[in-house]
Amino acid sequence: MIPSFLLAKLYVKGSLKNTESGFEFSLKNIIDNSMLTGIGPIVAGEKSFDAPAITMTVGDKTWKGEEVTRQNPVPARMGNVIRVGLIGDKLVPGLQKIALSAMTSEIGKIKFDFSDNVT
Repeated sequence: MIPSFLLAKLYVKGSLKNTESGFEFSLKNIIDNSMLTGIGPIVAGEKSFDAPAITMTVGDKTWKGEEVTRQNPVPARMGNVIRVGLIGDKLVPGLQKIALSAMTSEIGKIKFDFSDNVT
């Protein structure tokens, strides 16, 4: 199992921002090649976002959260940046804590959180 403090380093500092449809942030794999086989929930403040409200983009390919499965994984290779989008309410400007859960084919469930200012 990978410690949550190490997983938190996947978050790209400064990438948390509001969008027209909600908010987004980026993750960069600095640990090892992996395949994401599930995503969610992601919790921001008092709100929880399940797979249908989540998108993941690597390069020019985007997956809807509910499409991420063992049969249709998201490649999380070393150095890859994954943009995670959430559809729903925008975040209040200022410091926000985000908690993320996902499934990987290599180690199973991962959970970690990070805090950053919304830009």
